[in-house]
Amino acid sequence: MDDSTALAALDELARLMRRVSQDLDKTVATCLGETSPGRWHVLNAVADGQGRSMSQLVEVTQLNAATLTRLIDAMIADNLVNRNVDAADRRRVLVHPTRRGQLTHKVMNQALAEGGISSIAVGSEPLTQLLTALLDRIQVSDPVSL
Repeated sequence: MDDSTALAALDELARLMRRVSQDLDKTVATCLGETSPGRWHVLNAVADGQGRSMSQLVEVTQLNAATLTRLIDAMIADNLVNRNVDAADRRRVLVHPTRRGQLTHKVMNQALAEGGISSIAVGSEPLTQLLTALLDRIQVSDPVSL
C-alpha cells in the first residue's frame, strides 16, 4: 500500500468512525426522546451510586468540560443528579444520581430495550475487541517517529 492509498484509507476510516459514533448517538437520543444522549451517558456513569468526578465524567462521556458542566447544571436543575464534596478529598466534587435520576435512568434503559436499539450490542464482543485494539494502536502510534 503506497502513501496515497494509505492516506485515503486513513481518511475513510476516520470518516466512518465519526459517522458510526454520531449515528449511534442520534439513534439513542431519538429512542429516548432526547436531543442528545448526554444525560443517558452521565446517568450510566453514576448509576452505581459511587459518584464520579467531573474529570471522570469527561472521560466516560467524551463530552468536553464546558459542555459537561452545562449538562450537569441542567441535570441538577431537573433533580437528576447532585454534586457533593468528596469525603476522601475535600478539593474534589463528585456527581451522584438522585432518586429521580435513578428512576429516569431505569426508564431510559427500558425505552432503549423496548425500542430495539439495545439489540445492536448483542454479539458485539468481537467488534468491541477490534475497536479497543484499534484505539490502543492509535494511542501507541508516535507520529514523530513515523
